Amino acid sequence: MSKFKKGVVVVPDDFKGVDWVEKVKSAELNTLGMHSGGGAAHDIYENLGEYGSEEFRNKVKAAGLDLEYELHASKNLLPDELFETHPEYFMLTLRSRVRVQGKNWCATNADALKVIAENGADIIRRLPSTTNNYFIWSCDTAGGCWCNCRECDKYSIPDQSLMSFNAIARRAKEDNPDAKVCYLAYYETMATPTLVKPEDNIICEFAPYHRSFEFPIHDSRSAINRKYIKHLFELLELFGPEKMHILEYWLDGSLYGQPGDLHKSPWDKKIAEEDIKFYTSLGIKNITTFAVRMDGAYMEKYTDREFQEYAEILSKY
Repeated sequence: MSKFKKGVVVVPDDFKGVDWVEKVKSAELNTLGMHSGGGAAHDIYENLGEYGSEEFRNKVKAAGLDLEYELHASKNLLPDELFETHPEYFMLTLRSRVRVQGKNWCATNADALKVIAENGADIIRRLPSTTNNYFIWSCDTAGGCWCNCRECDKYSIPDQSLMSFNAIARRAKEDNPDAKVCYLAYYETMATPTLVKPEDNIICEFAPYHRSFEFPIHDSRSAINRKYIKHLFELLELFGPEKMHILEYWLDGSLYGQPGDLHKSPWDKKIAEEDIKFYTSLGIKNITTFAVRMDGAYMEKYTDREFQEYAEILSKY
């Protein structure tokens, strides 16, 4: 019987005033996810700093926890310095018809896919996961990140994404036969790919960023959530529940306000409990939530009650 993954995903700044390794351990969760940050394209190694080090990984291991990295890695997968010599590797915009940096890549360019596959393998070597799950994501922008060249235009954005991460998955398997690479269902890639089929070592992470927290995720009274549930059922048909990972936003203070603000997370115990009950009823055994901006200042103002209630719900599974 496979282990039920129960965890949180945080960024380095969340360790200011909070030892998240000890907090996750003491709450009897089993997985700590380290996120390098969202927003503009960035260097994941620079953003992670000491939390990408072997010393940190040893600390997590000594606590008896699994460690996974969750990374918007477009800048590392396709470095900007390649633009001068190989602009054709980079995405073509829809209207102005120019190649641009800071987004994603041309998913139908075989040489570009070789570059991202090799750099994806390098990320896996440098940031090993104890679970063999590798959450290496594309650009974190709500629109205009994917290529619109004549060849890419034949494929939907989800198909372009899966085509890309299939390439990384194939390359990762050469070094580690157990490596599993993520297709992220998020923003423009929430829909299910239709023309491209996943490699056997592709997993799916469902991250309903724009969901409503006024209702449980499966409550048909919410028009927004009805859309997400339709996507979830379609993704389950393609990937199966054993390969589905949930990345929710129940504890994510970064959904509101600007960096530095102490806005409360959208936590509602009853809704979160209904959500988790629903996800698990589908056979899904991988549940995490962002807890970004739950640092020491947040805990001092709001306490850690929300986190403890989350852990209490998961203790039932």
